[in-house]
Amino acid sequence: MTAALKVIIADDEPLAISNLKAKLALYSNLEIINCFDNGDDTLQFLQTTPDIDLVFLDIQMPGIKGIDILQQAAKGSAMTRPLFILVTAYEQFAFSAFEHFAFDYLLKPVSRQRLAQSLLDARTALDKLPQQVAPAPVNKLTFKTGASTLLLDDIDIMLIEAAGNYMCIHTLNDTLIIRETMKELLQRLPKQFVQVHRSTLLNLHHVHKLQPHNNDYEFQLSNGKKVNASRRYKLNWAGQLSALPQH
Repeated sequence: MTAALKVIIADDEPLAISNLKAKLALYSNLEIINCFDNGDDTLQFLQTTPDIDLVFLDIQMPGIKGIDILQQAAKGSAMTRPLFILVTAYEQFAFSAFEHFAFDYLLKPVSRQRLAQSLLDARTALDKLPQQVAPAPVNKLTFKTGASTLLLDDIDIMLIEAAGNYMCIHTLNDTLIIRETMKELLQRLPKQFVQVHRSTLLNLHHVHKLQPHNNDYEFQLSNGKKVNASRRYKLNWAGQLSALPQH
C-alpha cells in the first residue's frame, strides 16, 4: 500500500484553508499535518520538520511571503521533497515561483479537476525521484540535412517543432529542416531541451516568461514568441528552471 503524502497548508485566508482542506479530504492517500496563516510560522515548521511531502503555499501572507519561503528553502530541483504547490490569485508570480523550483502553480479559485491533476503529478514525481538522472551537458550539436551535416551551438536553437515527417529547428536567425524523429532528438539533446508539447521541444535558456494559460502553461521566449506548453509534459521541465536566465 502506498504511504500517505504528508501535507501542510499555508494561507492567510481562513476560508481558503477550509475550502482546500475540504477538497483534500476526498483523498485517502493524503494526511494534512498542519495549517498556517502566516509565512514565518510556515518557514519555521518546514525548517524543523523534514519529512513533509507537499506544501500548498499562498504567496501574499503576513510575515515572509510565499516566494521568499521558496527561496529560503534553497531547493536545487522542483522534484525534491517537499514539493511546493503555489495557490494564489496572482498569475504574475508564476515565473518567479518556477524559477525557485515550485512544483505547480494553481490560480484561485482552484477547481477540483485542476487540483486532482496537480496531486496526480505530485505523486508521480515523488514516486520517480530515485530514477531521475540528468544527461550530460552538450555545447555543440550536429544535425543531418540531406547530404550535409549542420553544426550548431545549442544556445542558438530556440525551439524544435514537428512538421509531418520532418522537424523544424528554429534558431535565432533561421529555420532549418531536418529528418529526425522527436524520440531520436530527445535521446541525444542536452537537458535544457525539454518536450513541452506533443510536437514541441523548447530550449529553456530562451524562456523569458512563464504563466498559466487555459489550465496549461504558456512560455514566452526571448524574441517574444509564445509557445503553448501542455500540462501533460510539465514534469519534463518543472525541475530544470535553474537553466533559465535571470531577470
